[in-house]
Amino acid sequence: MSWRNRILFCAGAGIAGYAIYRHYDNRKKEKMAQVLNSTPPRSWKPNSRDRTLSNLKTKLYDILVIGGGINGAGCALDGATRGLKVAMVEGGDFGQETSSKSTKLIHGGVRYLEQAFKTLDMRNLSLVIEALYERKFILDAIPYVAKPLKIMLPVYNRLMVPYFLAGLKMYDLFSWNRSLGPSHYISTEETVKNFPDIEKSKLKGSIVYYDGIHDDARTNLMVAITASYYGADVLNYCKVIELIKKNGIIVGAKCENKLTKEVFEIHSKCVISTVGPFTDQIKKMANKDSQNLVVPSSGIHLVVPKEYGVHNMGLLDPNTADGRVLFFIPWMDKTILGSTDNPCKVEQNPRAKEDEVQFILNEANKFLRNEKQLSKKKVLSAWSGIRPLVKDPTHTNTKTIARTHVVHQTEENLILLAGGKWTTYRAMAEDAINMAIKKNNLVAERPCITPYIKLLGSHQYGPDLYARIERELNISEKETDHLINRYGDRAFIMSDYKQENQTFTKLHENYLFSEEEVKYSIEHEMACKPADILSRRMRLGFIDVKAAEQCIDKVLEIFKNNLNFHKFDVKKEKKECIDYFNTLGLEILK
Repeated sequence: MSWRNRILFCAGAGIAGYAIYRHYDNRKKEKMAQVLNSTPPRSWKPNSRDRTLSNLKTKLYDILVIGGGINGAGCALDGATRGLKVAMVEGGDFGQETSSKSTKLIHGGVRYLEQAFKTLDMRNLSLVIEALYERKFILDAIPYVAKPLKIMLPVYNRLMVPYFLAGLKMYDLFSWNRSLGPSHYISTEETVKNFPDIEKSKLKGSIVYYDGIHDDARTNLMVAITASYYGADVLNYCKVIELIKKNGIIVGAKCENKLTKEVFEIHSKCVISTVGPFTDQIKKMANKDSQNLVVPSSGIHLVVPKEYGVHNMGLLDPNTADGRVLFFIPWMDKTILGSTDNPCKVEQNPRAKEDEVQFILNEANKFLRNEKQLSKKKVLSAWSGIRPLVKDPTHTNTKTIARTHVVHQTEENLILLAGGKWTTYRAMAEDAINMAIKKNNLVAERPCITPYIKLLGSHQYGPDLYARIERELNISEKETDHLINRYGDRAFIMSDYKQENQTFTKLHENYLFSEEEVKYSIEHEMACKPADILSRRMRLGFIDVKAAEQCIDKVLEIFKNNLNFHKFDVKKEKKECIDYFNTLGLEILK
């Protein structure tokens, strides 16, 4: 055998050996997860706020996670399922900022794949491959919220059909055995059948590909609640105001309970920052002279009636007038119009501006026939979310912007997790917890098993769940779909709030959201304010902000009658709620 053949043989044997090792290692981790994946008892609920506060004040944690968006919740779940003592605090509500304001897609990122080949940028390619790999984990972890979605890419130049089809076939290829379906061409006639209001002149058909869709705020919430189920102490409305140091090393944080203004300390062996666009604020608490890491980019989204979208499909415009992309996404019986990557400044609860709203309407109208043009009067809500792109602190070129994520440990032993995509939150959390364990000599009971952990509500999810819920709660098929798509098998708990042979009490005549769900959210989902429920537990503020405003008084009354909120300041809370709804377009859409 020649040296060349020997080298090829050894390389092949090494690759095969590694593949076999990974297969059996994954099987081993899956078996570990099965031990933890038993169905939670129906009676389980997160610890009370008082109990959690008591734990935070008295325990010594392995890891304190700052930030309750999806990355923070992911870190809390990863650490807790490894058997570590984990605390997670969030200054507002879980997912209140960036994590609840996405395009709602679980995707690899078609545009990043195109950029990777155009610029030969391996980082963009690795981002797409990682996101496609992680996409399946989200769909499996919370199938009642996350579903596959077909997306249509209309083509108006016949020469571009092979270009787009070849690119999306590459997208399929990088999905490997995790593909959700093969991309394919559909004719002009079939395109119009799916989207009757599309502008037909010069239309040459469409390319259809597959990605995923979910309710981002509910996924975020269920990751946090599942972390609580596995032993993490998680708390919203608890803001870090100072980092505690000992001999120059961070050993905890001073926090403020935003509901009572009480200040207290949390002590831990390690602190991880997952605050997204506010990363530099925490970084400067550790070292006021540190350089900024975040390059903020905003995503503007509008919600319009369902009929302005494609039947059971999304639509992608890969090249808007300013070079961005525009999606039409079917979501909660409405259509989201969304664009991303617009330079912005970092601010809390950013607002969509009128010129940005008009830009998206103008771009969307290019795909709509003249008789079906959109105007601002048709917009039901409008919001802006800030995506924290980051400069890699280990890279010599400070102008480098990483669309992949960065995990970085400062000299003060603060671990910073930033960048990345919604879809890759689990992998990001795994990297951050791996660094925390390695750098702080933490002792975990088991390796990372989050690829195989089901989120609460998923354990009994399946075709028979619908019939069981409908029968036990004695409700209609439409009500059953509504509850399962929000709560999964936790919908059984709704029987505790519904009197026999009685219907649910609607909050608004046009929507199925009920007063019973408000009570459930307070007792089982750590909701502390009306906006938590109307905007993130129910999403009414995001799909119809004017309807949400009409429900404030009913929700306030339920809070006021709950014993845990007996000191509720109704006027103050109503003003706060309306102020938040203004960030969802209430002010500019009136």
